[in-house]
Amino acid sequence: MASTGKHPGNCEKAKGHVCRCGNCGGSQHGWGGWVGLAREPEQVRVERRSSILGKLAERWSAKRGAKLGKRADETIMDLVRVDCTVWLARERDGWVALPGQRRGTETVADGPCKGRPSPARNDVRGEPADELPPADAGREPSSEAAPDRPGALDQVNAFARAMTEEIWQDIVAELPGTPEEIRRIRLQLADHGWCDLFIGVVRVLEKFGKAFDEIPDRAKNIIVKTIRRSSRGDKRPALTKFVVNLVVDKAWAAFNAALIAHSPIFGVLTNEELLRNLRMIALFICPAPERHEEVRKHALEPLTDDVQGYVSDAAKEWLAKQFGLRPAGEIPAARETPA
Repeated sequence: MASTGKHPGNCEKAKGHVCRCGNCGGSQHGWGGWVGLAREPEQVRVERRSSILGKLAERWSAKRGAKLGKRADETIMDLVRVDCTVWLARERDGWVALPGQRRGTETVADGPCKGRPSPARNDVRGEPADELPPADAGREPSSEAAPDRPGALDQVNAFARAMTEEIWQDIVAELPGTPEEIRRIRLQLADHGWCDLFIGVVRVLEKFGKAFDEIPDRAKNIIVKTIRRSSRGDKRPALTKFVVNLVVDKAWAAFNAALIAHSPIFGVLTNEELLRNLRMIALFICPAPERHEEVRKHALEPLTDDVQGYVSDAAKEWLAKQFGLRPAGEIPAARETPA
């Protein structure tokens, strides 16, 4: 698809697990729809989850426990993404507390978050139960968050918008080549180029934490290598080193500008909060996480492991059945984190 100047809503709210949008080159694929779902009334998310779980249960019964195939892979990833929108909505509304954010193998400063689902139980057919309780089930909203501190949903939206939508036209203006060559670049960027970009930034934060600003050139080089050496890289020959450097330079500048522009509010975000935001964006913007190794390793698995409960136990059980990821309940013992 060539750019028409108007971005189609079926890309922003994409439900299919492919992106061929030349308008945005994949920069607006999916994430706007998932952010929008987090802003919807809770009943909309409840119905979406129930529909997904119903489809999975039907397939599981029909297959009698065998792996369910490609369509089920896609459906399970959508379940994980819906779970993330549920968490974002509940955090926005004050139903979850935000202690120090940690992976499942590390301690949490103030204990588990409010509203975290209890462990799921399988029903008699071996299907994971839909254990997610209502947000207001016998609890009061938390009043611990600072009133001027942006909620997690606003953080995700701000970083996604700054690092994709707001820089896209600047990138297009500097792309080299003929109109046909530029079209090819756009379409190949849409082939998991943006989720690789966010995974590159995640890897920088995993390696250096918030000290990344002391080594900007090294940090950008890690992001460039993540994109060019991606498991999807062989399918994107038009993403030359020049093109990738161009995209990374624009996105990296936007990431730092987002931190500075909202300082001190965004400036005080912990490294784990930044990682959570970027991992969720990578998961939201990725056309097909089930086929993108780096997104599964650096976004899906950490979000699934995290004690904050971003991913429900029902989704964890489906991930275990279909992808072999550690099922709910198999979380390593906590250990102290160095001060």
